[in-house]
Amino acid sequence: MKKLKLNIITKGYLPLFFLIALFSCKKESTEIGLDLIGDESLANAINIEYSNIICRTVSDDTFSVNTLTSSLLGIINDPVFGESKASLVVQPLLKETGINLNNTTLDSIKLVLTYDLTQVVSTPTEYVAYDIHYGDLTSEIILDVFKLDESLNNDIYYNDYIPILGNQVGTFVGKFNLDSVKSIIDGESIMLSPRISITLDHSFGQEILDFDEAAFNTNDNFIASLQGLVIVPREVVIGDGAIIAVEANNGSSSLNLFYDDTLSLEIPLGISSKRINFFETSHSAEIEEQKNSTGHYDLTYLQSLGGSKVKIDIPDLVELIEFPEEVVINEVKLVIPIAEQYLDSVKYPQPPRLWLLTPEETDTTQSLTQFKDTRDPRFSEAYYDKNVDGYVFYFNRYLQYLIKEYQASGINKFKGFYLSIPVDFPITPHRAVINSNTQNGSMQLSVKYTKLN
Repeated sequence: MKKLKLNIITKGYLPLFFLIALFSCKKESTEIGLDLIGDESLANAINIEYSNIICRTVSDDTFSVNTLTSSLLGIINDPVFGESKASLVVQPLLKETGINLNNTTLDSIKLVLTYDLTQVVSTPTEYVAYDIHYGDLTSEIILDVFKLDESLNNDIYYNDYIPILGNQVGTFVGKFNLDSVKSIIDGESIMLSPRISITLDHSFGQEILDFDEAAFNTNDNFIASLQGLVIVPREVVIGDGAIIAVEANNGSSSLNLFYDDTLSLEIPLGISSKRINFFETSHSAEIEEQKNSTGHYDLTYLQSLGGSKVKIDIPDLVELIEFPEEVVINEVKLVIPIAEQYLDSVKYPQPPRLWLLTPEETDTTQSLTQFKDTRDPRFSEAYYDKNVDGYVFYFNRYLQYLIKEYQASGINKFKGFYLSIPVDFPITPHRAVINSNTQNGSMQLSVKYTKLN
């Protein structure tokens, strides 16, 4: 399968030069032909409403997980979409070397992962903080921890990666508690940032203490002895389940060993530690049917993390693209409504934004693999609009591009679109059910253009 490698927009505030460019850009909804034909020509503009829009759920693209800003962990039994798992490979690294642990006795060992609660992102008009968790936080789940039985190299890893598991070294049964944690340190009560603490097997901790002394001389030696840990969700015990974000490249997450009654060793998951998220989805029967069928469906399904996207075909656009006269596209507006009956503002809120991408030229089952910037005509983005309970896309420049390409080459390059949930930020396991019924006017496509002669 071809791998999707998108230009990822980073977490947090965007650089100043990008923001200036973003807010100074002319909006896609602006009539792009006015500088050529003048305002007065809009009185002669032709408006077309298209209802022949064919939508179907298909498998999502794979994507690189090397640069994800947050790591996801958990399991959800979604009543609509099916089961989704987010598993995680982490790599503890020594913060100091030359440690002598000869003849020490373990008291306990814990893997601590600090939660990443929110991401602040830039919309076209404001900064917005999004929660990075999904599902039912009151659920009880089971996580298993294994030793990684292979070395991590510098290759690109993808969301469908399957690690080689070694021995199981721990189990967590409980809830994701996103509240601060109280701890007693040196006799004082301290509030720590929210975290999950997984007690690992005593024998595994003693094994680490008994490593050859050379294992603690360098991190390369340490990795040779402990290549990493893999946290894999097993099942949901109570509720629908939940997926949360953790900081797996932050020193506040660590492997902690307590030994000889009063001593401890903290082995952090720092910025140099490798980490890999991998995701598994078992879709419901309805979604699987669409993925293996053809034709149009009035309900279609979007799911991030390699779950599903929606293929959109618009056969009637062929006539306009191949129009014998020269035209200027003033506005192309596509309204994508949410099926409100499947929304749950607490467990399953709507995605903050969606992407509308063109298919790859060499493999039309895959989305456009990369775009230089948001001004690429083959790419469009829309934020959730509460006024329409959905998303409004404009692809004026892309349609104009298609017309010019046809006039120049006689080849119609339009292959439809893929609608998908972005994989960059916020890195949240969103899903959405789309009301793709065009007969009742829910999904709408309108085109406004002007003839030049």
